[in-house]
Amino acid sequence: MFDTSEKNPTIPSYLYWITWVECSVVFMAAVLLFFLPGVAQNLWAWEIPPYNSRFVGTIYFSAYIPLIILWVTKRWSPGRLILWMIFVFTASVMLVMFIHWESFAWSRMATYLVFWPLYIFLPINSALHLYWYRNVEAPPATQMPASWRSLLFGMALLLTAYGLGLLIAPESLTRFWPWPVDAFHGQMYASAFLTPAVGCWWLAYYGETPAEDLVIGLNLLSAGFLTITGILLTSVAAPAERQVDLLAPGVWAFIFMFAFSGVVGLALTLRARSKRLTLQ
Repeated sequence: MFDTSEKNPTIPSYLYWITWVECSVVFMAAVLLFFLPGVAQNLWAWEIPPYNSRFVGTIYFSAYIPLIILWVTKRWSPGRLILWMIFVFTASVMLVMFIHWESFAWSRMATYLVFWPLYIFLPINSALHLYWYRNVEAPPATQMPASWRSLLFGMALLLTAYGLGLLIAPESLTRFWPWPVDAFHGQMYASAFLTPAVGCWWLAYYGETPAEDLVIGLNLLSAGFLTITGILLTSVAAPAERQVDLLAPGVWAFIFMFAFSGVVGLALTLRARSKRLTLQ
């Protein structure tokens, strides 16, 4: 699955240890937000209601998968793709962070000791490493079949458009979601769409390796599955007036959107396994 030959250089040790720190922080945040939304309300960098907590937890679980793959493999393939994903994710969060600085709970240590320093440092760090090591050669990718390229170009276009749309008109574009979304959270959610968009663009344009298929496949699969699971878990525990209306067309549009993402992710994950077996 992962090319560990000399043709695939290792990432620098500094980046390796920074990735380890990211893995630790992101995993702890994901567990807190998804499984302990009640606790997260009092500890997170801003006051985060249960539906928002589990969705942000899903975003972090989906982000954790590429990070742990980068940390385990330590190679520029799929490292360069993952570094681009890190840059887009953290840069979009940093942008929203500065726009909505007043929405943060500045009385909490998580805000000024963890969240803000991390999301200022990480986009700069990933951008610098992408620039410094831009000439490092990794194993060549192979072009995907035309059907796959069309699907991924289409997904990339939709994800990019929706992610940018959330930055511009967050409340309008989340009106059909199962829970009310304010401008701050809506813009924060842009990262959940722009990040996989990078992966889809990459595979469709540059071609694929089994490792890159796996990275994007697991990212999309986890986002689709955990989003739907999180909505249902939150709804069951919520008071009747805050439960999800499963008869509302908008709710089903939301579920379909993430279910489709999950199915594409599963197909890419299976494709990665298939290509690995073919190369053996």
